[in-house]
This record gives sequence, structure tokens and C-alpha cells, in this order.
Amino acid sequence: MKFNRPPLNKYHPRRSVAVLSSQAMSLNNWTGQKFARYLLDTEQDLLQQISSQVAGYRLMHLGITADKCGLQGFKQLHQFYVRPSSEPLSFDSSSVVSDYTELPLPSSVVEVAVLQHALEYSSSPQAVLAETARVLAPGGHLILCVINPLSPIGLMKIPMRLLSKRPEYHFFGLRKGRIKDWLSLLNFQIIQVADGAYSLPMERLASFKKNSLWERSCQTVHLPWGNFFMIHAVKRVAGGIINTPRPWSAATSGSYVSPSKKINLKE
Repeated sequence: MKFNRPPLNKYHPRRSVAVLSSQAMSLNNWTGQKFARYLLDTEQDLLQQISSQVAGYRLMHLGITADKCGLQGFKQLHQFYVRPSSEPLSFDSSSVVSDYTELPLPSSVVEVAVLQHALEYSSSPQAVLAETARVLAPGGHLILCVINPLSPIGLMKIPMRLLSKRPEYHFFGLRKGRIKDWLSLLNFQIIQVADGAYSLPMERLASFKKNSLWERSCQTVHLPWGNFFMIHAVKRVAGGIINTPRPWSAATSGSYVSPSKKINLKE
């Protein structure tokens, strides 16, 4: 039997929050560079592999750029993007501008949530993760794409922040173990952890090839030094124990052992 589920605007009217993030607007220019496109394309390949493992009706994407990426392989009927800035986002029926720590959604209405670099570029990554857990339904899937602080781009962050004002280096260094601890506190079960994009973040390189021999070799041996890591987790909500008093009644009015079936303790 097929059930038609109402869209989210029936639960909560779509609203636009006037939160203009200059950092997010600057990162839109960064996504046009070679290394950024190589990074996002590699993430897209991993997302397409995960897309066949998730089910549900609603899919939410939180990102730091206005570029619609990451959802091409998913089959959810209702897909929408949430962005931190209204410029240069072109609004349509499935786009929302909102503070990531205060999503304009009811609780437990999203089956799949994709956070593509929304944590490390947020001023409060733990609050963003907790708010995403609130709107995610029990059994819902959470997919995180985070820049690896132990990767080439992560190790270049400190000197590049001192030498330049490039926005792509102004992110929190969130280690896998730290995010796993947050997910555990929010009752998430981790299904898969993957790494990707092992090339150096140098724009002067001739090209970035996501399917090169170097990339395939690093992924085969599961090197933990990719420029990003992806975590796939599922929200688990344990059922509470209801302690309701019950009246006790005798199972039988007679003896528990009939005379014909006496137990010989010596045997």
C-alpha cells in the first residue's frame, strides 16, 4: 500500500532567514577552482555509492556553498537544500536560507541528511550536529563530509591562515574521533567511514584526477590522510521501559506438583 506524504511546508511554512555569511559567499568562488572541484567530485562518487543504501521520503542537504551538489544519485522524492546565505542563491520551492543551529523544521521529519562541509565551517559545529539530529527521524541516515585536519589541506591551514586570507583555510580541525564521540552521545550508530582526495591542494598542478593510480592505491589500503573523510551513521532511538503494575493471580488453585508426578531429589 502506498501512502502519499505531505510536503514539509504543510508542517512549517518556508521562511527566509536574513543571515548573510561573507565566508560562505567567498567559498562560492573557491568551489570554482580546480582543487575544490576535484574534492567535490570525489565526494560525489562516494555519495553515489551510499545513495543505494538509504531509503526514505525526505532528504536534506546542508552545505556552505550555493552550488547544488551531492544529491544527484539519491532517489528520495522530496529533496531540499539549506544554505547559510541568501546570495548568490536563487530561491525555488526546494531551497531554504537558515541558521544551521536553528533549522525551520519540526522534529523527526527528515529521513536522510547530508552535511557537506557544514560542520567545520560553522561557528558551532556541535550545535549544528545536534540540530540535525533533532530533525532527523529515528532510523534516519546521516552522511557527513568533513575536511580532514591530518590531510595536506589540513596541515596547510595554519601557515596559510597567517600568510593569506583565503576562506577555504578558515575551518575547524575536526578529527574523526571527536565527531564519533558526538555521534555516540546523540545515539547514532556509525555504519561506514571512508577517506578520499589524496592529491596536494596546489592549483599549479596540471590536473587533479580522482581515478588516478595514486588515488586508487590510497583507497585500496585505506590510508587515513585523504583531504576529506565521510561518515555514514544511522540514528538509533531506544524504546523506553514502561513500568506498569500488574495484579498477580495464581496460575492454579492446587499444588504445583501433582501426586502422580512427585520429584525424587535423590536421583
